[in-house]
Amino acid sequence: MLRASVCSVAFALLLSGPLAGPAGPTALEAQVTGPGPDGRWPLQPSSPVNRTLAPFMEGWYANEDGTYSISFGYLNLNQDTLEIPLGEDNFLEPAEFDGMQPTTFYPGHQRGVFAVDLPAVMKDQDVWWTLRKANGEVTKVPGRTRSNAYELDWLPRPHGSLPPLVSFDSDTEEGRGPPGIVAARALTVTAGSPLTVSINVREASERDRSDFRFFEPLSLRVLWSMHQGPGRVEFTRDESTPIVEEDEDPPGAETITVPDDEQRTVRVVATFSEPGEYMLRARVDNWRAPDSSNPDNCCWTNGYVRVTVR
Repeated sequence: MLRASVCSVAFALLLSGPLAGPAGPTALEAQVTGPGPDGRWPLQPSSPVNRTLAPFMEGWYANEDGTYSISFGYLNLNQDTLEIPLGEDNFLEPAEFDGMQPTTFYPGHQRGVFAVDLPAVMKDQDVWWTLRKANGEVTKVPGRTRSNAYELDWLPRPHGSLPPLVSFDSDTEEGRGPPGIVAARALTVTAGSPLTVSINVREASERDRSDFRFFEPLSLRVLWSMHQGPGRVEFTRDESTPIVEEDEDPPGAETITVPDDEQRTVRVVATFSEPGEYMLRARVDNWRAPDSSNPDNCCWTNGYVRVTVR
């Protein structure tokens, strides 16, 4: 009974007190005179567009040949994919390292999208990646090897996971990890015509076959995406692509599951919307393993293919 009386009095004060009535502005109204500089009212959720796009340095590797590789990624907080062409709004400095960064930015935190290689004599050289969005917002990050906290390594993970090995055509060289490999031969196609793109993948992990989790080989996954280019790319399944019945919701044609750890050549069909210079990226991962995941910066390898569309 006492609680009901107190609540009634409080409600009456709310109706008749300084927060109510037409006599003058309320306390809240007196403080809020309009939207802020960004066009939003206080407590209004931020817009799903014009959110932050920021480059990231994911870490660096000391390579066996004495060189160093700096792995870069980005965070796109927008719901949509953004496009920023190479040039004054998307560049690396020093200029000798410019050119491998993406121009297509997918939503979320995309780790290890590309890497730059430093010769031993440039170990202490900072490599800056700068991005400028259409609204003028500028973000940049230095890639540097002077902090041990950011050092990554090529060692096997606790259950033997290593980055898969990737090559193209008859190339004898294989790439691994975020530095990956760029196909030696560029491809050419006409806009609107299908182009078959192939990549060789091989598992390099050192599994303990006596562990019940590894009695059967773990599959690799190949995810194709547009890395650079002025238009759009549509991926469709090549007839040689194995169909793996493992998901109730099967992935799109850009995602290919390699059902075992044997070396395989996998293919996808790409169709480009307009002429220009493109670069496709294939991310080959073994994230089905218990010790391999994107947040741990292991274990995947990038493969890149340049395509001239006429």
